[in-house]
Amino acid sequence: MRKIGIETARECPCEYALRYIGGAWKILIVAHLVRGKIRRHAELRRLLQGITPKILTQQLRELERDGLVQRTVYAEVPPRVEYRLTPLGETLLPVLEAMYAWGKQTREGRTFACSETNAKSHGKSGRKLNPQPLPVSIQKAARAPGSADRL
Repeated sequence: MRKIGIETARECPCEYALRYIGGAWKILIVAHLVRGKIRRHAELRRLLQGITPKILTQQLRELERDGLVQRTVYAEVPPRVEYRLTPLGETLLPVLEAMYAWGKQTREGRTFACSETNAKSHGKSGRKLNPQPLPVSIQKAARAPGSADRL
């Protein structure tokens, strides 16, 4: 992901937000930690199919550095490390709800063109977008009465 300079971020709040939650995995990590859920590294890795341990560690460190995730290390053998959202991280729930609602509304029946190389590997010229669903807590929040008012 490209680095966003401080000068640019001051000009656009969207770019400021993307500095903290941009990238392929951060928003999904946050989604799995929403509403006070506590997860361990291996559990997050199982939930986020396709992420490598190195990238997960890197993304968690960045989220911790930015104050969105709290990391707790227990002095046990073997060591136990847990991750949870900070109060600042919990403020991302309306963002997740909006993204979930937009994705649900727009993905039905949409086909996205693949590059020639990708098309050969898929055996067709287009592919259906089939993302993994968000955790049930996000889905319930997005369907809850008045949730659109919070967005």
